[in-house]
Amino acid sequence: MAIKVVYIDDADSELRKYKTKFETDERAKAKFFIVAHNSPKSPAEYTRIGKSNPELLLVDYDLSIPDRNGEVIGISGVTLATELRQKFPEIPIVLFTRKSVFKIQDYANIRGTLSSIDEIVYKQDVFKRDSTMLEDLFQLAVGFKLLRSSKTKGWNGLIKLIGAAKTDSDVLALCDPPIVPRKSLAVAAVAEWVRDVVLRYPGPLYDAVHSATFLGISEKSFLSEPLLNMFKSAEYSGFFLPHDERWWKSKLQSSAISIMKKKEKELPLREGFPEAWERVKGTRIERSKCVFSGEFPAEWVCHILKQPVMIKYSLLYRPDERPGIMDEARVSFEAIRTSNDFDRRLVDPLGRELISEIRKLQKPLEEAGAD
Repeated sequence: MAIKVVYIDDADSELRKYKTKFETDERAKAKFFIVAHNSPKSPAEYTRIGKSNPELLLVDYDLSIPDRNGEVIGISGVTLATELRQKFPEIPIVLFTRKSVFKIQDYANIRGTLSSIDEIVYKQDVFKRDSTMLEDLFQLAVGFKLLRSSKTKGWNGLIKLIGAAKTDSDVLALCDPPIVPRKSLAVAAVAEWVRDVVLRYPGPLYDAVHSATFLGISEKSFLSEPLLNMFKSAEYSGFFLPHDERWWKSKLQSSAISIMKKKEKELPLREGFPEAWERVKGTRIERSKCVFSGEFPAEWVCHILKQPVMIKYSLLYRPDERPGIMDEARVSFEAIRTSNDFDRRLVDPLGRELISEIRKLQKPLEEAGAD
């Protein structure tokens, strides 16, 4: 299924260059069909774009357009994206530009404040061998396409599309979804909510490290073939599939409990499940170990290091505006001691008073709590 892409850039050399790249790259040519276009300068040209039936709009950041006197003036791709969103409200719009003309620190600002932009991609990165951007663009376009073509309506229809269970639906309903009961889905708003809330924050959906820590085991163990097979039914298979997988927390729990005996069920899941697995399989399984102390099983995941941590060796962290129903962010003592990404301003005042003492702490021996 090739996605039809309209690529807008006023530099003809760039249009030719990246059209060729999309048409010759082995990963891209089967996924995308490119239509090159200069920035539209009249209503007729917007009409021509519409007749191309685009499924994805790639817009360069630096464009030019003639004013009423025929002189060329600069125009931002952000400005054009706003116009395109009004004319094509159900088509994903991606800023496709160079780092040299777009300050990387402005990314969060623009993505966070302009609903007209669904993603920002740097030209020099997209075709790198280890880049996931081509697949991300494809999944973005496919997700919008599924929403446009969906005959389902309202909240129940959306829940069905993303494959959430009843318990997950109840949680997600508290995350301010852009749904009017029994009405058609607002494609762009729903897309933004699924990508920037449901898939972004740990809560009903977990990535590998959160899934493993929830079960009390190491990420390596969770990603082993036997465990992945066991939790196959918990995999997220809805639209906007991220390149790093997600699993439904409620379904992980149901599958885990299915092999646990009464005494194991009386324990916290992170303790009972590993015991049940070892009883059933007759082999040891690695526990989730705290990145600071080495104790197990760790109960949480450090927001900065993305590794398990004991709650007692972490502080509450506020790096974003996630809905309160989602898992809270915590930062490990190890990140506070060692990471340049740690920002003390994101810790509450009480926690801030402890930072100096935490940085003086000696890290416990790695052997502490070892299997």
